[in-house]
Amino acid sequence: MNTDKSAFLNSIFLAFCLALLSNVLMAQEDHATPLPPELGKVDTDGPHLFYRKNKVYIRQIQMKDTTAVATIDSIEARQKSNLTIECRFTKNPEWNFKTKLKAKLKIENTEYPKVEKILAISDIEGTFGSFRNFLINHKVIDAQYNWTFGKGHLVCVGDFFDRGTNVTETLWLIYDLEDKAKAAGGYVHYILGNHEIMNMSNDHRYVHPKYMRNADLYQEPYVNWFKGSTELGRWLATKNVVERIGDFIFVHGGLAPDLNYLDKTLSEINNTMRPFYFIQEDVSRIDDEVLRFLFNDNGPIWYRDYVMNHAQDAEVEESLRKFGGKHIVVGHTLVNAVKSFYGGKVIAIDTRHVDPNSTALLYEDGKLFRIDQKGKRAELKL
Repeated sequence: MNTDKSAFLNSIFLAFCLALLSNVLMAQEDHATPLPPELGKVDTDGPHLFYRKNKVYIRQIQMKDTTAVATIDSIEARQKSNLTIECRFTKNPEWNFKTKLKAKLKIENTEYPKVEKILAISDIEGTFGSFRNFLINHKVIDAQYNWTFGKGHLVCVGDFFDRGTNVTETLWLIYDLEDKAKAAGGYVHYILGNHEIMNMSNDHRYVHPKYMRNADLYQEPYVNWFKGSTELGRWLATKNVVERIGDFIFVHGGLAPDLNYLDKTLSEINNTMRPFYFIQEDVSRIDDEVLRFLFNDNGPIWYRDYVMNHAQDAEVEESLRKFGGKHIVVGHTLVNAVKSFYGGKVIAIDTRHVDPNSTALLYEDGKLFRIDQKGKRAELKL
């Protein structure tokens, strides 16, 4: 009997170890932050704007007492530029904000001249509070969402989608800050990562269950939320997968050595990938090796070898020589804190923003700093 009990306990222990190992391997594969415990609860969300024929339909989920209620309004499409929408937070009403819809959406440039201040952050994954803390405590915005960064540039280096519960509001905040920054002589850049394009092209593996429940309440399948028939989808389609600002190249995954041998500039990489943002699953079927490469594991949105130290220093140097720059700033692959590789040629900035000790990158007065959510900074040693 004791032998049977011992064998049973050993089998349980082995199963536990295998499950733990499986979780570790999954985290290494995509560096997943754990999902919050409130799985699947319908909760406040939106607004989401859908274009159907000559109308714009505005869907939003709000709390009425303790009940989640889906609302829908509509306006004529020609009235869109007069529309102001509001993001509301039941638990944190002080986070509420409004934004005016853009009259026109324009594809972003790929290259920008040198600027004096840059704050770069990646992999927010719907953790709105962390993003807000960084922006306020490093004087990018104030608590009322006014732009206070002057001519500085805010760079969002991909993966603001998935896992967290405030993806929609985070997107609208970036959308809102773009015009405020421009009015002050600054700029907001949003570089697309693999999770942006996954959501645009029907890959929903990491979407928080809240959004699937919300989709049921909306009676609007999640697959429709970020397509070319929506305001957020159209806006995302104007974004790039790689941009250069002065001496800095920003790309979510990285620039694999094979890109050095392609006859393409950074602008041409963006222009080649953009038509396939919404149909990525079809790329593998087309007879275009370059396009398939750009979307595969060595493409700009998926490449990990910098942080794994698999790239050669000479290859990184060649990428900088070809594309023009001194530093490549990447997200996508998790580090404990912002860290430099290859003598400062690569700076990795993907940290867990569910952790209040998470970090981002600040460039100011010719120096690089590791910064945290509380407003502290430390010069980054290259």
